Amino acid sequence: MWKKSFFDSLENLGVPSHMIKRSSIGFNDIWKPILELFQHRKIPEHGWSNFQIRQLLNVLRNLDSDKDPGSIRIGEREGRISTDILNEISGGFCHGIGRSGELTAAQPKAAGASLMQNLTNKIVLSLIKALGLPNLKAALTVPFGTGMSIGMAIRGALNYHKIDFHGKPIVLMTQIDHKSPRKGIEYIGGVLKIISGRYGENYYAKEGVFTNIEDIRNIYQSNSNKISAIVSSACFFAPRVPDNIKEIAKFAKENKIIHIINNAYGLQSPVLSKIIRQSIDAGRVDAIVQSTDKNFLTPVGGAVITSPNPDLIDTISKCYAGRASASPVVQLLVSLLSMGKKGYLSRIEIQKQNRKLLEDSLTELANEFNEHIIECNNPVSCAMSLKNVNPEKIKDLGGILYNLRVTGPRFINIHKDPFGSCTSEMKWPYVVMNAAIGVKKEHINEAVNRLKRAIKQIQ
Repeated sequence: MWKKSFFDSLENLGVPSHMIKRSSIGFNDIWKPILELFQHRKIPEHGWSNFQIRQLLNVLRNLDSDKDPGSIRIGEREGRISTDILNEISGGFCHGIGRSGELTAAQPKAAGASLMQNLTNKIVLSLIKALGLPNLKAALTVPFGTGMSIGMAIRGALNYHKIDFHGKPIVLMTQIDHKSPRKGIEYIGGVLKIISGRYGENYYAKEGVFTNIEDIRNIYQSNSNKISAIVSSACFFAPRVPDNIKEIAKFAKENKIIHIINNAYGLQSPVLSKIIRQSIDAGRVDAIVQSTDKNFLTPVGGAVITSPNPDLIDTISKCYAGRASASPVVQLLVSLLSMGKKGYLSRIEIQKQNRKLLEDSLTELANEFNEHIIECNNPVSCAMSLKNVNPEKIKDLGGILYNLRVTGPRFINIHKDPFGSCTSEMKWPYVVMNAAIGVKKEHINEAVNRLKRAIKQIQ
């Protein structure tokens, strides 16, 4: 209706009606995707132009009260900013999202930001369902990373199920040598018990680091009256393989404990999405946590918590202390709209091709130096042994690559410190390289070439 009123108002301005009618065609083509987004609330098939994205953001942010030229703002939090630069980098959403510690609550001063938050949650959920997880029912975009989001998901699940954390403070977590999830759990008062990783042939691959379900059962039997939750891992750096999440989900259902899946960068892998989908159907999965920067190519600082239970997501959203920054939400929305469904799926296909290229290139390198690729079938990264490299010089490899302007490889020298390997059973030092979503083919080729130069240099 507003479009009709707009074009009706152009009459009697000296421009022939047939010309206005013709002009409206292009105008409608620009605005049609925006109207469809509000109607269908799912990710568009094709990516939008920068102009269309900016128009949407203009509509939303101008609904916030700080954009009202006639408003009299005398509160302590009124979206005041010192420079237009802040307006640019925040997307213009200066009031933030949420209200009184509930991320999805409508904010009276920020109707536009509230709409954006709800719209983004629906759009990202539509994409995640399309990636092979149709049994997820709700999503929540939160303004912090994976570790804190895991803590928030556990806290919300405890509240939802009315579990006394003082009486049952223990949270089991399969071993991933990363500090963030541990700190997130400890931050909410959890007492961690780590299920140690093992090395060898496993349920997923010929070799690699894995979690034995019997180890989980044994630890649970010794502490059953104190355990409230378990955190499993769908993804980590090679040679870590995905947990047997389906069996852990059955275990969680059998013993009535909360089950959170750390899926930090797993959405880019159809293999991992299939494992999670089957786990939801087979047992208990309360929530899944994934990073926005690792999966959706946004700046660092956001995560998406998903669940097959929309009421649980609502409870998790009420665990946040205070109003939140809108920046991670607007960044996710912009990224999703710029790619569209087809654009994102095409990036997943490229990621799979790059993962194969990385393994083929590292295999050739391994053969040259009498090393081998650890056959763990990690869908994102590859690990190559460094058993023939002087242990005293492995650290130097990382420094040399850094000076060669290669960032991202991980060197694990088990002779010095096994942290990073997720086990005490690893046999050799190794290097990990990633072929994550967004990486370029030429960067993989050049990174392997420079690793070759670095190994020759220390020899």
